[in-house]
Amino acid sequence: MIIAHAIFLGAVQGLSEFLPISSSGHLLLVPFLFDWETQDIAFDIMVHAATLVAVVAVFWKDLWRIAGALFRGPSFDRTLGWMLIVGTIPVVAVALLLDEVIDVVRAYPVAVAVSLISWGVMLVIVDRFASRRLTEICDVSWKAAIGIGCAQALSLIPGTSRSGITMTAARLAGFDRSLSARYSFLLSVPAVAGATVYVVTDAIAQNVSLFQPSMIAGFFAALVSGILAIRLLLRVIERWTFLPFALYRIALGVVILAIVL
Repeated sequence: MIIAHAIFLGAVQGLSEFLPISSSGHLLLVPFLFDWETQDIAFDIMVHAATLVAVVAVFWKDLWRIAGALFRGPSFDRTLGWMLIVGTIPVVAVALLLDEVIDVVRAYPVAVAVSLISWGVMLVIVDRFASRRLTEICDVSWKAAIGIGCAQALSLIPGTSRSGITMTAARLAGFDRSLSARYSFLLSVPAVAGATVYVVTDAIAQNVSLFQPSMIAGFFAALVSGILAIRLLLRVIERWTFLPFALYRIALGVVILAIVL
């Protein structure tokens, strides 16, 4: 892969992983729209590892506290840690059971476009009419955690957006915008870590080299843009709604349909 392409795709991954606009959809569509070489498994590993590092870099204090409490006496941090782990089970189960089906969906830009539009509309509706009764992380319940975890499994459909669908589910459960974003970012850690371990294992089995110059360039582009995306979203939703992101999704989906149909 050309280094310039790797940097661009890495930046796209970092931004779209944490903004509710679908990273998988963008990584599939950018090569399609620009007629670039499709990224291989090594590149996917590096950029996903970078987004994991980005979350840890921003939320390391929270994650350190939660990790330290997991096997200690009863505390909310311990409960929250197990909520995040249990909330990851649905996406893992769906990924293992429907991996081949998901691969088929990835081959159709129309499916990505429809997903971008439909979940963008859903994000607007839920964000507009949902209640805002939960404002602190300690207010998270097991019922909400499991529901958001089940919603996260839908993010395997390209164009859905892991952050978008989990924030939508969190808003539906009564989280305010800031809490929905924070919880979504924390929930991404076990999910992205598990996906990274899975693809690294697959890469080792295939003797794939992960440390080519283009892969390293993509990693750092995704890392920097990921940190910026997290901080940007947390600031934006303190003042605005999710409407700008939803409108972007809808507009992008319409453009894709216009191109491919």
